[in-house]
Amino acid sequence: MPAPRDGQADDDERAELMEALLGLPGRDRMNRAEVEDMLLPLALDALAVGWTVPKLRSHLARGCDPDRVFNVVAVYRNHLKKLPPAPAGTGSHPAAAAPECSKCNGSGLAEDPETFLPIGPCECRKAPALAAAS
Repeated sequence: MPAPRDGQADDDERAELMEALLGLPGRDRMNRAEVEDMLLPLALDALAVGWTVPKLRSHLARGCDPDRVFNVVAVYRNHLKKLPPAPAGTGSHPAAAAPECSKCNGSGLAEDPETFLPIGPCECRKAPALAAAS
Protein backbone atom coordinates (compact mmCIF):
# COMPACT_ATOMS: atom_id res chain seq x y z
CA MET A 1 0.00 0.00 0.00
CA PRO A 2 1.42 3.43 -0.88
CA ALA A 3 2.50 5.70 1.93
CA PRO A 4 0.05 8.46 2.82
CA ARG A 5 0.73 11.67 0.96
CA ASP A 6 0.93 15.05 2.62
CA GLY A 7 -0.25 16.88 -0.50
CA GLN A 8 3.27 17.99 -1.44
CA ALA A 9 5.14 16.39 -4.31
CA ASP A 10 8.90 16.23 -4.23
CA ASP A 11 10.96 17.84 -6.99
CA ASP A 12 11.57 14.54 -8.83
CA GLU A 13 7.88 13.72 -8.85
CA ARG A 14 6.98 17.22 -10.08
CA ALA A 15 9.57 16.95 -12.85
CA GLU A 16 8.33 13.49 -13.87
CA LEU A 17 4.75 14.73 -13.91
CA MET A 18 5.66 17.84 -15.89
CA GLU A 19 7.47 15.74 -18.51
CA ALA A 20 4.49 13.38 -18.73
CA LEU A 21 2.13 16.31 -19.27
CA LEU A 22 4.43 17.87 -21.88
CA GLY A 23 4.53 14.51 -23.69
CA LEU A 24 0.77 14.22 -24.13
CA PRO A 25 -0.74 14.14 -27.63
CA GLY A 26 -0.93 17.66 -29.01
CA ARG A 27 2.29 18.72 -27.29
CA ASP A 28 3.20 20.81 -30.33
CA ARG A 29 0.20 23.03 -29.47
CA MET A 30 1.04 23.44 -25.77
CA ASN A 31 3.69 25.59 -24.16
CA ARG A 32 5.50 24.90 -20.91
CA ALA A 33 4.02 27.91 -19.09
CA GLU A 34 0.43 26.86 -19.90
CA VAL A 35 1.08 23.31 -18.77
CA GLU A 36 2.77 24.46 -15.58
CA ASP A 37 0.05 26.98 -14.71
CA MET A 38 -3.10 25.17 -15.84
CA LEU A 39 -2.39 21.43 -15.72
CA LEU A 40 0.36 20.78 -13.19
CA PRO A 41 -1.59 21.89 -10.07
CA LEU A 42 -4.56 19.69 -11.02
CA ALA A 43 -2.28 16.77 -11.85
CA LEU A 44 -0.51 17.14 -8.50
CA ASP A 45 -3.92 17.00 -6.81
CA ALA A 46 -4.61 13.76 -8.71
CA LEU A 47 -1.35 12.27 -7.40
CA ALA A 48 -2.32 13.31 -3.89
CA VAL A 49 -5.51 11.23 -4.09
CA GLY A 50 -3.81 8.11 -5.39
CA TRP A 51 -3.24 8.41 -9.14
CA THR A 52 0.19 7.46 -10.47
CA VAL A 53 2.01 9.43 -13.16
CA PRO A 54 1.81 6.62 -15.78
CA LYS A 55 -1.89 5.95 -15.12
CA LEU A 56 -2.72 9.65 -15.19
CA ARG A 57 -0.82 10.18 -18.44
CA SER A 58 -2.51 7.17 -20.02
CA HIS A 59 -5.96 8.35 -18.90
CA LEU A 60 -5.41 11.84 -20.30
CA ALA A 61 -3.88 10.64 -23.58
CA ARG A 62 -6.90 8.41 -24.25
CA GLY A 63 -9.29 11.29 -23.65
CA CYS A 64 -8.11 13.80 -26.24
CA ASP A 65 -7.75 13.73 -30.00
CA PRO A 66 -5.62 16.85 -30.59
CA ASP A 67 -6.54 16.96 -34.26
CA ARG A 68 -10.19 17.52 -33.37
CA VAL A 69 -9.90 20.22 -30.71
CA PHE A 70 -8.97 23.87 -30.78
CA ASN A 71 -7.39 24.21 -27.33
CA VAL A 72 -5.60 21.03 -26.23
CA VAL A 73 -4.66 22.41 -22.79
CA ALA A 74 -8.29 23.27 -22.05
CA VAL A 75 -9.38 19.73 -22.91
CA TYR A 76 -6.74 18.20 -20.63
CA ARG A 77 -7.65 20.66 -17.88
CA ASN A 78 -11.29 19.64 -18.15
CA HIS A 79 -10.34 15.95 -17.95
CA LEU A 80 -8.22 16.62 -14.86
CA LYS A 81 -11.10 18.43 -13.19
CA LYS A 82 -13.42 15.48 -13.89
CA LEU A 83 -11.11 12.58 -13.01
CA PRO A 84 -12.78 9.41 -11.81
CA PRO A 85 -11.73 8.11 -8.39
CA ALA A 86 -8.12 7.03 -8.15
CA PRO A 87 -7.44 3.47 -9.21
CA ALA A 88 -7.46 1.14 -6.20
CA GLY A 89 -4.77 -1.26 -5.08
CA THR A 90 -1.48 -1.31 -6.92
CA GLY A 91 -2.30 1.73 -9.00
CA SER A 92 -3.89 -0.11 -11.89
CA HIS A 93 -7.57 0.20 -12.58
CA PRO A 94 -9.31 -3.21 -12.47
CA ALA A 95 -10.68 -2.71 -15.97
CA ALA A 96 -7.34 -1.63 -17.42
CA ALA A 97 -5.73 -3.78 -20.08
CA ALA A 98 -2.56 -5.62 -19.15
CA PRO A 99 0.30 -4.27 -21.31
CA GLU A 100 1.92 -7.71 -21.57
CA CYS A 101 -1.28 -9.49 -22.64
CA SER A 102 -0.67 -11.75 -25.64
CA LYS A 103 -4.33 -11.62 -26.74
CA CYS A 104 -4.63 -7.83 -27.05
CA ASN A 105 -1.06 -6.53 -26.71
CA GLY A 106 -2.27 -3.99 -24.17
CA SER A 107 -5.00 -2.47 -26.33
CA GLY A 108 -7.86 -3.99 -24.35
CA LEU A 109 -9.44 -5.44 -27.49
CA ALA A 110 -8.92 -9.14 -28.14
CA GLU A 111 -7.78 -9.94 -31.66
CA ASP A 112 -8.75 -12.82 -33.89
CA PRO A 113 -5.56 -14.93 -34.16
CA GLU A 114 -6.00 -15.40 -37.91
CA THR A 115 -7.17 -11.99 -39.10
CA PHE A 116 -5.77 -9.87 -36.22
CA LEU A 117 -9.03 -7.91 -36.25
CA PRO A 118 -10.55 -6.84 -32.93
CA ILE A 119 -13.24 -9.25 -31.73
CA GLY A 120 -14.28 -7.62 -28.46
CA PRO A 121 -13.03 -6.78 -24.97
CA CYS A 122 -10.06 -8.85 -23.89
CA GLU A 123 -10.11 -11.12 -20.83
CA CYS A 124 -7.30 -9.07 -19.26
CA ARG A 125 -9.72 -6.16 -18.80
CA LYS A 126 -11.82 -8.09 -16.29
CA ALA A 127 -11.37 -7.23 -12.64
CA PRO A 128 -9.49 -10.02 -10.81
CA ALA A 129 -12.31 -10.32 -8.25
CA LEU A 130 -14.87 -10.79 -11.00
CA ALA A 131 -12.70 -13.29 -12.86
CA ALA A 132 -12.24 -15.35 -9.67
CA ALA A 133 -16.01 -15.37 -9.01
CA SER A 134 -16.80 -16.69 -12.51
